[in-house]
Amino acid sequence: MVGALLAVSAGAVLLIVASDRLVEGAAGLAVRLRVSAVVTGVVIMGFGTSAPELLVSTLAAARGSRGIGIGNLVGSNLANLSLVLGLLGLVSAPVVSPGVLRRRLPVMALGMAAFALVLHSLGRWEGAVLVASFIGAMAWLMSGRHNSEEVVTPGRRKESGLGDRSPALLTVLTVGGLVGTLAGAQLLVTGARDIAESLGWAEGLVGFTVTAVGTTLPEIAGALQAGRKSQTDLALGNVFGSNLFNSLASGGAVALVSPGAVDAGLLAASWVSVAVAACAGLMMWTGGRLGRWEGAVLLVVYAAAIPLVA
Repeated sequence: MVGALLAVSAGAVLLIVASDRLVEGAAGLAVRLRVSAVVTGVVIMGFGTSAPELLVSTLAAARGSRGIGIGNLVGSNLANLSLVLGLLGLVSAPVVSPGVLRRRLPVMALGMAAFALVLHSLGRWEGAVLVASFIGAMAWLMSGRHNSEEVVTPGRRKESGLGDRSPALLTVLTVGGLVGTLAGAQLLVTGARDIAESLGWAEGLVGFTVTAVGTTLPEIAGALQAGRKSQTDLALGNVFGSNLFNSLASGGAVALVSPGAVDAGLLAASWVSVAVAACAGLMMWTGGRLGRWEGAVLLVVYAAAIPLVA
């Protein structure tokens, strides 16, 4: 049990550090290669912060722990909407730009709804549809001429200094970050599975809580940092993009690797996450910001959802 806890802790720390290096290196390469800010934000940053969820869930499914894999995705989606947005609201009560709500929020909500629907019959065909939908969603998000939620503006590129680093160093950061993220995911999956066996917990519960919070730590840290620096569009766009990636790309990958039945509790939790997405969107639409009391409500929602998969 002690070894499993150490593995989970070490895996979570490695995920945070390695995924941060992955994003830093990939974003720097994008600057050096003059890739557009939209592509950097939607594809590179979105993949970087969602890589832990993808790797943890796919590895878990491949090792026969589908419950941990699906629980991780459902729990990560809900954690992004409740823990990350809740903390962001409490820390900075951010003003939300209309562009983020008009473009990314609806696409994220539709992606999460599609994921919840296919969980009722999770097969390889459904997995292929999810992956194809992800590709289509990415193409649509990058097709707009005006994206107010661009992650790397010319000013931010200059301030970050990423473009000043050598391509060799940025490549090392990117590759090293990816390898470290994979290793951290492996540790987290192994430790979580051992905890489930030791305590007699359902795999879905472990995935929904332990692994989901662990893989969401990069988003939590990023949101708090963005809130302190008044870069709320970055944090919100990252949450919406991460949930879209989790639902369609990672969900599709798990279905392709390990199709089969999903626990009823996870089905219920997946629809709860869709409802929370709608409520969070309504909160931000009505006042044009995410207030502190609304952030507190979102934090309570996560705790209230845990009994669904217990």
